[in-house]
Amino acid sequence: MRCKSLVLFGVLLATSAAPSLRAQVTVSTAAPVRAAPDGRLIATMRAGAAVKTGATKSDWTAVTIEGFLNKSVVSAKRNSLTVQAPSGAALRSAASPSAEMVAVIEDGAAVERLSMNGEWYRVKRDAWVRSRELKATKTAPVAAPARKAVAQSGPQKVATLPSRTETPPAPAPPASPAPPNPVASQRADASPALGDFAAAHSLVLRDAPDGKAAGSADSAARVRIVARDHGWARVELEGWVRESELVPFDSASVSAVSAADLRSDPDHYKGSIVRWVVQAIAVQQADPLRKGLSPDEPYLLARGPGSESSLLYLALPPALVASAKALQPLSDILVLARVRAGRSEPSGVPVLDVLRIVPR
Repeated sequence: MRCKSLVLFGVLLATSAAPSLRAQVTVSTAAPVRAAPDGRLIATMRAGAAVKTGATKSDWTAVTIEGFLNKSVVSAKRNSLTVQAPSGAALRSAASPSAEMVAVIEDGAAVERLSMNGEWYRVKRDAWVRSRELKATKTAPVAAPARKAVAQSGPQKVATLPSRTETPPAPAPPASPAPPNPVASQRADASPALGDFAAAHSLVLRDAPDGKAAGSADSAARVRIVARDHGWARVELEGWVRESELVPFDSASVSAVSAADLRSDPDHYKGSIVRWVVQAIAVQQADPLRKGLSPDEPYLLARGPGSESSLLYLALPPALVASAKALQPLSDILVLARVRAGRSEPSGVPVLDVLRIVPR
């Protein structure tokens, strides 16, 4: 009787189609992607982007991201590519600058080259993301095929599970170590010229060799050299800043556009994201005359961007109303906002949906 039960259990195991570990999911927010759990930042996924998942570790999930990078933002070496873009490189869903953005790959991050299409590389990268950032898609996971023995008709041989009294098979002798791969060894061995260094004095950080200043670090800073170029070193610098001083990175933002540009071609810029410095005036509620706003919708009346004297209606989501009311009148702020209407009626004032406010 026990033998029959074991045989039946073996049949059930053979017929059960386990879902593939490489399930298709999407990221629910702009999710940081890291080289290892709590490791170095590799990329930032766009909300709604699809990834393939693998193993899990604590509250992290292994993912594979794929897409296309323009060859102008990478340096190529064999099958490996390294992103060379100080502000990050846009990973797109197709080989086109107008294709949907999948992620922003960090400067210095390595990706695997799969193929080339004109000016574009198709690439992939294995990394890790917080499990809470993922949500399953409606597409069912791919099922593993059932064993052929079960699919056949007629009597079948089913291997029984060994009883506890049976002697387990002797372990196979250890395989001889494979000869070292000089190419793999070269990739895995970090150059002694790279790594952690202490600043000898206060540093000026530049966006390129002999380029314009992009920041600074004092003599107590610890930096990591990731590349060298004719006497210059590209470094990574880690530290802590207040989250309120940061805005989400989005390479689709158009900081150079002005309010006059929005008014002159409102259809062209609708939906664009701008990163502007504006002067906050007051938080108000929309009345029926503000056609670009909903009745009683809270908005920040502002002026700008920059030295431009144009009035702006910055529509506020509920989560940012209190922050906007706390601003000092006529103070300068940095806003990340999406263009709702480049020219509203009847005044012609641009209307934008605020995504983030950073006091200056």
